Amino acid sequence: MKRLFFLIIILLSFMSSFGQIPQQTGIIKSIGRPDKPGVPVQNASIKVRGLVNTTISSDNGEFNIYIPEKKDGDEFYLVSVQKNGYELKDKDIIGRPLIYSTKVPLELLMVDVEQLMKDKARIEENAYRAADKRYKDRVEELERQVKENEITAEKYHSALVEVQNNYERYLSLISDMADRYARTDYDDLNDTEKEIMTCIENGELLKADSLIHTVFDPNTVLEKNRAAKEEIRQKKEIAQEMIDKANSDRESIMKDIEYAKYIDQLCLELTGEYLKHGDTLRANGCLEKALEIEMILYGEDDHRVRDTRQAIRELRR
Repeated sequence: MKRLFFLIIILLSFMSSFGQIPQQTGIIKSIGRPDKPGVPVQNASIKVRGLVNTTISSDNGEFNIYIPEKKDGDEFYLVSVQKNGYELKDKDIIGRPLIYSTKVPLELLMVDVEQLMKDKARIEENAYRAADKRYKDRVEELERQVKENEITAEKYHSALVEVQNNYERYLSLISDMADRYARTDYDDLNDTEKEIMTCIENGELLKADSLIHTVFDPNTVLEKNRAAKEEIRQKKEIAQEMIDKANSDRESIMKDIEYAKYIDQLCLELTGEYLKHGDTLRANGCLEKALEIEMILYGEDDHRVRDTRQAIRELRR
């Protein structure tokens, strides 16, 4: 009976949207710049795979997508997002699976093409100017040192090669860094990311590159893939809502072991996402819920229960 009673709790999240017309809400905004926050993009068209009609964003950038056959947690796909004079910040979002939710809005970011070109041109100009000045200053300093016998001719040639290599490496970074800067949403930066942007703005590209590879996964580099962050945000909110619902609603009697296993896995995945962002309190809460489910499903002596207990102990140290 205890097992049935608990499984009731975790199933009720599916019932919350029963009988409602499914709709995915969302908002389209422009990316924020250093001196100007992002603003809603109105009259943008959003096309979803499988739907005949195109959705248009309102004056405040909001939109609703009606997909009657979808339920929370299902996947859906965008076919196009268009607005004259704008382009999607993350073009790869087209054709990539997104998470359907009647509760969690989808946020789409667009870039003003004219502003994009201006920002790229300005950053590239600053960077080339800074590169040439540093190269010239360093070569002149080496020539002075060798002339005044502060360094040997051998050291001079060795240092000159290093200066040339650094100069070429710097030049190779300019186009990519300028594009990253121009496409960065300043409304969603932490302190380290802001420092990187400041380095790029000031032409300190080698320092920016070092920060990027020191702090972030080289595969996602600076932006940590904004679209992936948005997808993770949706997953976290949907999962947390389902878990919270499982904790609060205790009235119906239903049984679904597979769904219980799904919620257990969801708790563990959400734990990892919270830990990535330093939220140990919520991570601990998710682990405790996973442990509770696993004890009911597998029993006290199962290795999965032991592993989760150990993870909780390590988290509390």
